[in-house]
Amino acid sequence: MLTSGLSLAVLTCTGFYLIYTKLPARIKQWMVKHSLMTDMTACVLTYALFGGTVTALFAAAFTGIIISILLALLNNEVTAEALEMYAKKLQNIKTKFVDHVAQQIRKQETVNA
Repeated sequence: MLTSGLSLAVLTCTGFYLIYTKLPARIKQWMVKHSLMTDMTACVLTYALFGGTVTALFAAAFTGIIISILLALLNNEVTAEALEMYAKKLQNIKTKFVDHVAQQIRKQETVNA
């Protein structure tokens, strides 16, 4: 579920970025200036696009994170140190989730055995 959501988010953000590159400069500036509105729109569109499932919820959450990072980069508000911090936080979240899933799988295998 989580990996599917992350995969869908990466694909969705790639699509959003490709569309963004084709927009006029005036619209690009507006999107960067109003980053909260852009983030919310991307999240809502992603959630609606994938049908309102739990996987869609994960995809929307990851899309929001990725879009926020991209908009911050475009707005030159993020330094290399902040990006490193974000990467470490995301790695910690991933590690904790993978451990949790592995634990749940082991628990399910114990119940089924």
